[in-house]
Amino acid sequence: MRGPVVVTLRNEASPWGISTAVVLHALLAAMLASMPLPKPPKRLEEERVSVDILTPQQFKASIRPPPAQAPSMPEVRPAVPPPAAIPPASQSPSAPAMVRPTEMLSAKTLADPRSRQARADLATFASDERMVQLCNLEAMDQIRRWRADYQPERVVPYATAEEKITGTTIAANGAAFRSRRNWYGLKFRCQLAEDGESVVGFEFLVGDLVPREKWDELGLPAVH
Repeated sequence: MRGPVVVTLRNEASPWGISTAVVLHALLAAMLASMPLPKPPKRLEEERVSVDILTPQQFKASIRPPPAQAPSMPEVRPAVPPPAAIPPASQSPSAPAMVRPTEMLSAKTLADPRSRQARADLATFASDERMVQLCNLEAMDQIRRWRADYQPERVVPYATAEEKITGTTIAANGAAFRSRRNWYGLKFRCQLAEDGESVVGFEFLVGDLVPREKWDELGLPAVH
């Protein structure tokens, strides 16, 4: 039977082992010597800051919000008065509007059986005189329809001015009519058909009461 194996450590160094270690250390030292030395770390330059030393009063003033600025006001210039207006020339008041009926009445009046004599009389007149009489009749009919308190019974187309006949148009600016024993001023414009036998257009304006003392002067009879 075999006995136990005992392992012992010897302190005796091998001459080859010491030589090898010396060589390796020498090579390592040479390598380290040949390597470049590390550069020292670059020191950061300190940032220079300008510092102002303030008194307590200056510090409070620096943190106080700036006062609100008032909005700028537009420049106000003194108003320049407009040039004096030239007063308009005095003008006469506008004339009253004429009454313009849309329906002519004289033809219907003449067609009435009671107007047989009037139709016969008209046939004997000259053309211009017949047109004047037709317009006089139209004036009386229109005034009566316009105002029931007027009862025209006669028209004088030339009381204050002669009537004007232009073709089949008659303008009477100075006429007058009698109603209830009074005379009133009248202005009318009468348009007749081309044959002058009927009224196709009429407009009129009733004027003021004619003073009685002027009747004779104007040729206005007191009775029919």
